[in-house]
Amino acid sequence: MDIYVKELLEGIAALFLHPLSYVFVIVAFVIGFKRVKRERKEFKVKVHPVIDNLIQSFFPGLVIGIIFSVVLLGAGVVVPMGMVALIGAMYALLGLTLRTRFLNPAYAIGLASIVALVLPHISTNVDLLDTWLRDIRNTPLDALGILMALLLIQEGILIIWKGSNRTSPRLLKGKRGQYVGAHEATRFWLVPQFLLIPIGAIPAQGDWPIFGLQAVGYSILLVPFAVGFRQLNSHSLPQEAIKATGKQVLALGALIVAIALVGFFTGLPLLAVIAIIGGTLGRELITVINSQRDESGKPFFTRRNEGLVVLGVVPGTPAAKMGIQVGEVIMKVNGVALNNEREFYRALQINAAFCKLEVLDHRGELRFSQRSLYENEHHELGLLFVHEVTEKKSVVVS
Repeated sequence: MDIYVKELLEGIAALFLHPLSYVFVIVAFVIGFKRVKRERKEFKVKVHPVIDNLIQSFFPGLVIGIIFSVVLLGAGVVVPMGMVALIGAMYALLGLTLRTRFLNPAYAIGLASIVALVLPHISTNVDLLDTWLRDIRNTPLDALGILMALLLIQEGILIIWKGSNRTSPRLLKGKRGQYVGAHEATRFWLVPQFLLIPIGAIPAQGDWPIFGLQAVGYSILLVPFAVGFRQLNSHSLPQEAIKATGKQVLALGALIVAIALVGFFTGLPLLAVIAIIGGTLGRELITVINSQRDESGKPFFTRRNEGLVVLGVVPGTPAAKMGIQVGEVIMKVNGVALNNEREFYRALQINAAFCKLEVLDHRGELRFSQRSLYENEHHELGLLFVHEVTEKKSVVVS
């Protein structure tokens, strides 16, 4: 038992020595910084703080990662150190695209697997590099297929669980030249995984480990993985579209697990190749299809002849405390009917100490919401609407 505890503690400590752990934290911070900068440009206000991205990235991913690490250890998924290093290098390479969604295990493991398949037998005369190159060539694709599939399942769970929380409002110029609203979910979850490395003091037990290289002993390593996710929604409420994407990714992960397991137990290595390629291409296909569907759909957040569609609600403001939700329509303020943002602000001035709103909710039913206002509170209630902005470049959507 002392051996297992010692290896586990050393494996956890390795997470803090891995350079990607700190790179991923920096990436999460940069994503939050860029989001706040854009929100200030489009709405003159910070909707969510920069630190929000770090919080959203760390805790949910850590919980899911630890749970599935138990599955990986129980199944005995063995990944040699050379392949761990190669996957890290693929993450670094994908980071050069400056696109969050490409920092995803479906792409990192997929590229690493392709390299393993085509890597020639070369010698660098550097012991460490030669060992790693041998590790890469000898890594069983079954183990990589199982690892990719379980990470896809984790991504699906995270998207369903946290993907639609605290999305960021956007202003985009439509093809007709008018601005429409949208919501952007940009997530970067840290999902560390416990993997077995084929060198160490932990002995094999019967048929365990199941997937991967056979060795005299094994060690446990907590490896940093990241799941990058980005989705732009302009044709529906963000919760609906994002959770639908999560279910698609979850189904893809389950399918890849099934293919990889059939390949392993039937002794057909071709199925492991199909599982890995299918996981990579399938994840990209989900993104492309959802993006095209959003571009071809009718914009949801647009200006109306009657009322103002709520594009965003700043947390902690009077509107948030009144229970106003994204996608609802403000029909009247202090008894005054609205059809543009200017009328909304004028109606607020009728009574600076009290506000009464008539709101059309998601079910098409009217309700009244009222509240006293105080001097230190947001003078515009904290509601964000679609409006014109002055900018040289715009994103085109239908």
